[in-house]
Amino acid sequence: MVNKEIYKELKKRIVYLDYKPKQVLNIKELAKEFGVSPMPVREVLILLESEKLIHIIPNNGIYVNDISFQELKDAFEIRLFLVGLAGKLAAQRVTSEELNKMKELLEKVKKEKNRKKLIQLDAEFHDLVNYSTKNQTLAETLKRLRNQIGRLWFFAKENDAYSQKIPEDFAELIKAMENEDQNKCERIMKDHAIHFINQIKTSLYAE
Repeated sequence: MVNKEIYKELKKRIVYLDYKPKQVLNIKELAKEFGVSPMPVREVLILLESEKLIHIIPNNGIYVNDISFQELKDAFEIRLFLVGLAGKLAAQRVTSEELNKMKELLEKVKKEKNRKKLIQLDAEFHDLVNYSTKNQTLAETLKRLRNQIGRLWFFAKENDAYSQKIPEDFAELIKAMENEDQNKCERIMKDHAIHFINQIKTSLYAE
């Protein structure tokens, strides 16, 4: 069984760019930091490689994966289809308890000014929506894809238009789920995802 705490922490450091693309990771140093033997760290790194977040080169080293825009394009195309499906299923299957959790999280999103914390809250909200589909495979797949794509957010400028629109999008989605409007939920989720990638393009190619 993979050590969940080490897994969550290392994944967070990679996704939120605490570890930079191409940075070298040292198993012995990580084992010392977490107070464990090298084996649990090695197991976590193997899992992170399967999620395309790191690259292990035998007898050479362990590196944080570079941000490949072709891979991200591929991941985004798949995710765009799946987020729409998640919206439709969530509208059918979400519970009152899950909706209340989303509303509580929305209030935190509205108040949050720290960029890194906002990104974390955004991820939490998406997880709530995805798991409300009651389709574990779909939720886990979307989480993996989001981890691949999520690092792009740090290329966007501060106070980007996407970040500012998040509370509005989430509020609209909650209302649509309460009304069991499957088509509207699908549209909101897709538009939200498209807005994100367009924001990144604008930031990357701005003069």
